[in-house]
Amino acid sequence: MRSSTHSDAGFSIVEVIIAMFLLAIIAVALLPALFNGIQYSSQQSSVATATRQLNSLVEQARQAPSCAALTSAAATQTFTDGVGRTLTSSGTVGTCATKKAVSLKLTAVDGSGTTLASTSALIYIP
Repeated sequence: MRSSTHSDAGFSIVEVIIAMFLLAIIAVALLPALFNGIQYSSQQSSVATATRQLNSLVEQARQAPSCAALTSAAATQTFTDGVGRTLTSSGTVGTCATKKAVSLKLTAVDGSGTTLASTSALIYIP
């Protein structure tokens, strides 16, 4: 007669439950880092949108350089980012005269008044 051999290969249910419990503890420990990463990513998306908007305003002013174009670029404007937050851009124009480089300073803020981006440019008025 053959004797039956008992194989101890594999995991028991207790070992599987303990492994799942340890993985759950690690996952719970990583949740705050994941949450902070998502918040930071959203904030950086708003900063990137504000920077693009300000650069676009400067380029529009440079395409048709005039005192009116600079004043228009510096006027208060609102736009939304990818998340749907309303951002506001405004600026100041230096002394505007022909045959002179005029400074243009723009700033973009969010609804709470936090400055997200700012830029300065010199634009030559022919």
